[in-house]
Amino acid sequence: MRSPNKTFFQLFLLFITSFAFGQYFPSTNFTTSDGLPNNAVRSLFLDSKNILWIGTENGVSRMENGTFTTIDESHGLGHNSCWDIAEDSDGNMWFASYGGGVSKFDGKKFTVFTTKDGLLANKTRKVFPFKNKVYVGTEQGVSIIDIKTNKLITPKVPKHKEDFISLYFVVYKDVVYFTSTFEGLFKIDESSSVPRLVPVILHKNSYSLGLFGSTLYSGNEGHIDKFDFNKISKGDKSAVTFGKSFVWQFAKDKRNTIFAAAWGVYTPDGGLYTIEDDKMTDVSAVYGIDSKVLLNVVYDQFNDILYVGSNNNGIYQVRLNKIINYNSFDNSSIIDFENFNDKKLILETRGIKVLNSKQHIIKSISLDDFKQTEMRFYKKGKNIFSKQSAESRDFELNFDIPTNEIEFYEIVKNQNSFWINSNIGIFEIDKNYKLVNYLPKHSLKIGFTYDNKLIETITYAGTRVYENLKTLENTHYSKFEKNTPQYIVKILTNKDKTYLLSVFNGLYVYKNSQFQSYLADGIWKEKKFKHITKNNKDQLILAAEFGDVFVVDDSKSFKILKTISKKQIIGNTILFLESYKDYILIGTEKGINIYKDGIIRLIDKEQGLKDCRITTSQIFDNTLWLGTQKGFYNIDLNRLIAAQLTVSEIGISKIAINNIPLKSSAYKWFRYNSKQLISDYKHNSFSIDFVPKGHSFANKLKFRYRLNENNRWSPYSEKTNLFLPYLPSGNYNLDIEVFDMNAGKSRLFSILQIKVQPPFWLSWWFITMAVVVLSGLLVYIFIRIKRKSNEKIIIQRRIAETKLEALLSQMNPHFTFNAMNAIQDFIISNDIDNSLLYISEFSKLIRKTLENSSKQLITIDEEIEYLEAYITIENMRFDNRINFEIQISEKVDTCFTKIPTMLLQPFVENVFVHAFTESSIAPKLIISFQMISETILECKIIDNGMSLNAAKKSKLHQSKGIQLTKERLSLLQDLKNNSIEIDFTENQGTKVAILLLI
Repeated sequence: MRSPNKTFFQLFLLFITSFAFGQYFPSTNFTTSDGLPNNAVRSLFLDSKNILWIGTENGVSRMENGTFTTIDESHGLGHNSCWDIAEDSDGNMWFASYGGGVSKFDGKKFTVFTTKDGLLANKTRKVFPFKNKVYVGTEQGVSIIDIKTNKLITPKVPKHKEDFISLYFVVYKDVVYFTSTFEGLFKIDESSSVPRLVPVILHKNSYSLGLFGSTLYSGNEGHIDKFDFNKISKGDKSAVTFGKSFVWQFAKDKRNTIFAAAWGVYTPDGGLYTIEDDKMTDVSAVYGIDSKVLLNVVYDQFNDILYVGSNNNGIYQVRLNKIINYNSFDNSSIIDFENFNDKKLILETRGIKVLNSKQHIIKSISLDDFKQTEMRFYKKGKNIFSKQSAESRDFELNFDIPTNEIEFYEIVKNQNSFWINSNIGIFEIDKNYKLVNYLPKHSLKIGFTYDNKLIETITYAGTRVYENLKTLENTHYSKFEKNTPQYIVKILTNKDKTYLLSVFNGLYVYKNSQFQSYLADGIWKEKKFKHITKNNKDQLILAAEFGDVFVVDDSKSFKILKTISKKQIIGNTILFLESYKDYILIGTEKGINIYKDGIIRLIDKEQGLKDCRITTSQIFDNTLWLGTQKGFYNIDLNRLIAAQLTVSEIGISKIAINNIPLKSSAYKWFRYNSKQLISDYKHNSFSIDFVPKGHSFANKLKFRYRLNENNRWSPYSEKTNLFLPYLPSGNYNLDIEVFDMNAGKSRLFSILQIKVQPPFWLSWWFITMAVVVLSGLLVYIFIRIKRKSNEKIIIQRRIAETKLEALLSQMNPHFTFNAMNAIQDFIISNDIDNSLLYISEFSKLIRKTLENSSKQLITIDEEIEYLEAYITIENMRFDNRINFEIQISEKVDTCFTKIPTMLLQPFVENVFVHAFTESSIAPKLIISFQMISETILECKIIDNGMSLNAAKKSKLHQSKGIQLTKERLSLLQDLKNNSIEIDFTENQGTKVAILLLI
């Protein structure tokens, strides 16, 4: 029978071990080294935009993305010592300073209220907006400011013995209450034009108020007073007193947990507390808070974050979502996990701990237990060495290894048993968590086949498969056989196959009681592997030593479905590999890579995974268990893979042009107050700071930018600053794409239109003006040249006319000479009638010649009339034997179309002089007029006179009239060549073609 003392001692040990480890919330501490202006934090406030404002002894800071922007007296703040911050219904920010009154900020400028403006005291403690008023708590009472008019009124302060320090305000049923440190609880009666301060509960020492429903907590000296407003309204002003320290602020999260920030002032019992059932529990260590001087606590419901302000160590940011829970486990190094129903077995350096569903230790198997089991086997005197050292295949066990030098390798579950291999042998634990079997085998890696046979890998000596563990009946596979597994690091069973992963020899499979090497058989050439798991489709996922991850289907035939390149994975060394639903979890020294559909998310210390040196991993139900050298993590996978918030907008917080910042008037609420930036060509280097909003983890963001839609993207960067040097003149649309590694999403934002104006000589107005001026100048020059050209043409035409007159004066005597010869011939021949007729016709012709000679141009009708008169005279010499015909095309307008005077007469004359003789048979002359284009008139003189050879002899020298006509045409028209074409044909006379511009 056990002694009572021994039983009590064991129960005591069990109780102690049940709480030997604790859970920790991921927290981050921000101090002056991170950008805070001072580590003495006096106030914290979350505004309507979910931005955290921090009041310190050296100014006010705004925290966005883990970075701080400081506002102080140089910006217009009334005083740097800021003890409270609030936001009114119009969005204005209010700051209570200890010594500088109250400051109001409307996004652009500050308005300061001091005693000069009617404020009761410049040492202010609190600002409390309600409806259209701000209630200011000072060291001497309360002042009230109208947020619309800035009108300030001060209620009369009741009689009091000490300073009437007004610290905290609350609203209950539309009535404002406040506490005075040394006087108690008051309400502000505003039923009349002048507000009154009405005492509610007069009691001493009230440093803070927290109202939750109708329950009012008041921080007293060394304890908390708890009141009920419902009872107070009925006259019951009694309080429940509990707790310790001085509580300076209360907060409540969405789980209805009430937090209290405490500083003991005279005692070291400060810290962060939770309040439940009228008890205070110090949770500072659990939340990673090491300061005992806490003055503030506020809760960010949107991100489920608790902010805690200290008076000596800055602020603490605590994430309450519990996606990642850390268990210190007494700083033990975790080797492996397994589970049985809702129990968890944790193999660590000191043995095995069994946890229940609440993660309390319900069973321990110590190093002594393992050593005693080994020694019991040894003392039974069985032929150990013949069983474990046959043919020198095994390492000989050293039974002298002391307890404190036992090393465990892993824990393997098979059916209802757990098998642990170590440097002192292989142990079996049953479902009741008792050591029930021992094998004197030293194996670094063990496993079970799909048909429940134990696989023992033997370093440098092959592999054994045990058909019967009781009799140790087994089959040994020699290392000299190509298919024998060697250097195995992982064993995995998938349906009817068991896979063995080698760090040097690739992948092996065990099926139908045979091993097969995929490397030796040429199925897969990959040699070095470290990890293997399977997904929900029973596909294999393998991680190679050098970083690539493969998804393989080996159900029917071997096929690589997907390769995740090492370049995609964040980190250099793969520490674990798991699969959950459609996701692949790849653990590296950088954190957890969550892979799906080509996109990788990263979980690291920012989300709470502070220790990424993972020793082992397992997935139980929906929870990922990760072992470390000092404890383990539980990660809620459903919440981990759920859609995450990402960046919703990007604002510009600062712009500098040529290293000169823009004036403060360009900003409102610390954002550039425009979507456009215009600058001249001399100021074309831009530094732009931007702030993303809406995400959860700032360090998971990467940014890249482009200046126009058709430009290339810049490389990704983690910096929230862009430098755009020496931009050429033009218009730019600045786009920023942000990739959130926590959410695995990208978003594109068009944040700014930049317009770099060109130099004035390249501006549109200058170019337009220059074009107009230049065009005018060119027009002027053109007109001037045209005028000069016209004047020149007129002069040349006058010269041409003079020459023509001279030519005509030469032609007329020539024609007269020929006519006189004809008359002489008639007289000599005594032909009086014909001579008289000839003289009559000649006189008419001379009269027409005189009429036409003064004209440059005559109509075709006039030319034809003149030619008919001339031909009549010439034909009389041939006894009118020559038949002549004038042909006029329908397109020729003879009445209005004009040609040079007496142009055709020389050619007609040439016909009568040279073409026909008295022996000519049926002589014929044809004169034709035809339009060959809209502007060119063709005139032809055709005769059927003497043959070609005769013509060449008689027309070797053309008449002077023809030569003169050619000169006339060259002066009168622009046709350069072939204005007159004379064609001689054999036995068919002569054809003269004249082209005229009309």
